[in-house]
Amino acid sequence: MNRRSIRFRLAACYAGILALTFAIVGIGVWLALRGSIDDTVDKELRSEVRDIRAFLTRQGGAGPIAADELIEHSASTPIAARFRISDSAGRWICRSAGTERWSTGAPDPARLPSRGRGETVMVGGKPIRILSAAMPPGCVQVGIPVDEFSEMLNAFTWTALLASPALLLLASAGGYWMSRRALAPVEQITRTAAQIQAENLSDRLPLSGAGDELDHLSATLNAMLARLDDSFRRITQFTADASHELRTPVAIIRTTAEVTRGKPRAEKEYVEALDRILAESERTTELIEDLMLLARSDANAEELPLEPVRLDELALSTCSDAGSLAETAGVALAVDGLEPCIVRGDRRALRRVVLILLDNAFKYSNPGGQVRVSVGFSTPGNQRAAVLQVRDTGVGIAPEHLPHIFERFYRASKDRSRKSDGVGLGLSIARSIARRHGGDIDVESRLGAGSTFRVILPAA
Repeated sequence: MNRRSIRFRLAACYAGILALTFAIVGIGVWLALRGSIDDTVDKELRSEVRDIRAFLTRQGGAGPIAADELIEHSASTPIAARFRISDSAGRWICRSAGTERWSTGAPDPARLPSRGRGETVMVGGKPIRILSAAMPPGCVQVGIPVDEFSEMLNAFTWTALLASPALLLLASAGGYWMSRRALAPVEQITRTAAQIQAENLSDRLPLSGAGDELDHLSATLNAMLARLDDSFRRITQFTADASHELRTPVAIIRTTAEVTRGKPRAEKEYVEALDRILAESERTTELIEDLMLLARSDANAEELPLEPVRLDELALSTCSDAGSLAETAGVALAVDGLEPCIVRGDRRALRRVVLILLDNAFKYSNPGGQVRVSVGFSTPGNQRAAVLQVRDTGVGIAPEHLPHIFERFYRASKDRSRKSDGVGLGLSIARSIARRHGGDIDVESRLGAGSTFRVILPAA
């Protein structure tokens, strides 16, 4: 038996609580039983005191003849109580046989309660219940043996002392069995969880359907496994995509170098080969830098230098710089609805977001199309936010692709990427930058009708 197991600790805790309960209940019952016995005996003794008081009232005194008659009268009562009467000086002036062995002295009548005061004393090894009450000329003490009551109380005491360990042992065994049965699903969860590896992250923990805490735990762990499975799948896909994207330029660089080195060539051919190698090296460097940017963003490895930025001015200047790209794509770029608004952010990072969205709009707009940029405000959740909007009249995005366009290396379709020479990291980088600024990017699109990207940032 493992003493560190929850099962053992639950059983031990249950046994300890049960033992404490037995002790409290046993002591309480014993005290209540003894109090009930004392109250019952005292009630009879008070009745005897009233009879003695009434007898003395009828006799009008406590002389020797009256004392003999009182003793005879007391012996004929149902409880046959023994008594003794003291005068105001504390001398016993009348008493039954056997009362001389009572160890208590004559009490002060002025200090006795009106109902009398009861106490149990031992006489000859037997308990006697004595009631002391005030009575002219002094006080009276009436007592009867309570050995039968004492034996009953002792019998109860020994029964409780002997039966409690057996009941405690039986209850502890039952508690251990109950804890074992209650924790059986935990063992099943542990066994199933121990078998889940990277290769079978799709496996899930069993649910009993009881709706209890263990079911809630299993459901929570299943949700965690689902997130891990999705993350692991994304990492695997990301690694495969990154390897694929890096393999092409590396292969071109290697092939170009090997072919060029294979035989002597003219200076022009060497220059062309080196230009091609340089172009592919730049493309590879750009891809690696993008991957590093996303990795640092995921790990929160660096803090962005936040400062007040006029988002409307940033959008206007970026659009001016991107004018040549719009002309090359044959797309008209318009800037309208620029409301003055300030956000806290990194100017260079926010500029890159705008450039990514503009470049994306130019690539997927047909010649003669139009791209419009605006800056304004919105109040999502009663919080004022700045919104930069880039709307194009391009090919649009199919509904099934919309949830995935911000995934790394994702391309919606061949038609949509026909003019794209990128690797599918732009929108991922843009959303990552927006989220690091406490904002986000959403998109609305319809096939053949263009797309609208909105960058939502907290307004300063």
